[in-house]
Order: sequence, then C-alpha cells, then structure tokens
Amino acid sequence: MKALQAIQPGKLELVSLPVPQMKTPTEVRVRVKTAGICGSDLHIAHGTNPYATYPRVLGHEVAGVVEEAGPGVTTLKPGDPVVLEPIVYCGGCYACNHGRPNVCEHLQVRGVHLDGGFAEYLVSEEKYLHKLPPELDFSIAALIEPFTIGMQANARGGTQPGDTVLVQGAGPIGLIAMLVAKSLGAYCIVSEINPSRREKARQLNADAVLDPSSADVVKEIMRLTDGKGVNVIHEATGVPSVLAQSLQMASTAGRIVAYSFATTPIPIDFMQVNKKELSLLGTRHQAFQFEPAIRFVASHTELARNLISHELPLEEYQKGFDLFAAKNGNACKVILRVD
Repeated sequence: MKALQAIQPGKLELVSLPVPQMKTPTEVRVRVKTAGICGSDLHIAHGTNPYATYPRVLGHEVAGVVEEAGPGVTTLKPGDPVVLEPIVYCGGCYACNHGRPNVCEHLQVRGVHLDGGFAEYLVSEEKYLHKLPPELDFSIAALIEPFTIGMQANARGGTQPGDTVLVQGAGPIGLIAMLVAKSLGAYCIVSEINPSRREKARQLNADAVLDPSSADVVKEIMRLTDGKGVNVIHEATGVPSVLAQSLQMASTAGRIVAYSFATTPIPIDFMQVNKKELSLLGTRHQAFQFEPAIRFVASHTELARNLISHELPLEEYQKGFDLFAAKNGNACKVILRVD
C-alpha cells in the first residue's frame, strides 16, 4: 500500500508498505478515505516534536470505511464509515482511572508513536473507531478529530453561556475552539496576525477580530469588556510572550487554557494569578469528546466545510505541507485524499 512516511527529521517520502494485518479478534481494518494535515504533522516532519519516533507514517485526523472486522467486533461491520480516535491508552494508570485517558502515563498516539492514517489502510482496535452518519462527507469527517480538541479545550476552560472568550491565534484549532465556544453561548473575540485568518474568523462569525500587529490587544480587550477582562482565554499561538500577556487580560476568576508545547520557559506573574484567582490550564488531545464532536459536525456541515481551504491527493503531500506551513499564506485546513 502507499503511505506517507517521515523517514527521519526533514525527510518525507511516499513509500510502499505491506497492508497491515489484524492480530486480535477485536481489531478492524479500515480503508482510509481522507486525512487532515495538522501542526503536529509539521513538527514531526521537521523534527521538532519531542515525542515522535522514526520512521513513522504520519496522520491522525482520519476518516475511512471498515473493510474487515475481527470475529470479536460487535459494533462495526464492513462498509461502515468511521473516524479514528488516535490516542491509545492503558486503562489502568492514575489518569485513566480518573477519566483522563488523554494524559495516560503510557499514552501512544497514531502518527506520532504508532503509524497513522496517511496511508491506504490502517488497523485499529474497535474501541478507537467511531461510526459516522452515512451521509457525512469524508472530507468533513476528517475535521472531527480537530473538533474534539476544541471541545476538550473549552471543557478545560469551563466555557459557559454569557462568558467572554478570547482566542489568540486563528489557526484551524483556534477557529474550532471559537466555534465551540460560540455554540456554548459565549461572546468570542479573536486575535490573529495573519490577515487571511482574520478574515476567516469573520466569515465564521467571530464577534470581534483584532490585529495584534497594529493594535494594543490589552487595551482593546479592556475597551471591549468595559475594563473587566475576558473570562476564558484560549492561547493557541504557541508564543511564550503571548501567554504571559494573557494574565493582564483575564478577568477575576478567569481561566487561561494553554495549547502550546513551547520549550522556552514562560515567566508567570503570580501576583496576578492570586489576586484574580486565575486558573492556568493545560489541554492535550481529548477525553470522551468524539461522540459530541460527531454530532456537532454532522449538524453544522457547512460551517465545518468553511474551514477546509484545500483538498489534494496524497501524492501531492508536499504541496499540502507547504501550503499549511506558509506563515502568511491563506491555507486553513488542508485535507489529503487517500483513496
């Protein structure tokens, strides 16, 4: 089968690999239809992901069709459309036993530690595959995993109706976090330096959009909130100084959700943290968000479709990666078609 493999840092190659075989009665073989390019795929390709091992088939935002199901599989059958949950967890550690398998002590992730979905086929345990509505387009289905990330981040931040939410960084995940927050009844402000991404935020009905290259974001936030600050901040830029600045814009009892795996230490003003009793929260992957994400995407297909800027065949992977990586480009979500 054809597969896109990171051979080593800095080297991507379309290779031929054996079709993976099922090894347990509860495994399923999936014929991959679509897979989205994520920022973590870029980091692995460039050698800046600290968790990746090589060589590795990339891709964790995956939708496809069941080709074969083992004799112990009870919920899926050949022909069923499915989306992949890319995290593999042990089920027995402290995190797993407390409802947080997304930070399992023995966590493995498809496309990072295990081969992913930029390939014609993959094999997965049944429990990591979620059945899709048959009418859902596979390109849109590839967005479900990113939507679980936005849902997890909003769950971590405790977004509530009437909250004012600031999303810093309008890449695909930031925009998805905004869409989820708006669906929860929040007023959403987006700060983004890239003009095409600011325009995308407006198209997706952000309540206010700021350009940090030409405006004092702190002053603008205080103006928009009558000096109270924002209740929830999604820091999705990965820039350490932006996270530090977030403390100034958070309201009393505010929550700051940091998406980044920045390697640079970030100084935190704990006078602000304690004065306002702020919550500084990490977010990683998702925990039990696939079913709600499937329902959300299936009922907001046109909204989801607006996130897709490019669809390319797997063979044009380099063009897709280049489009997604361009700092001042107009790419939002890039989908690779595998079939």
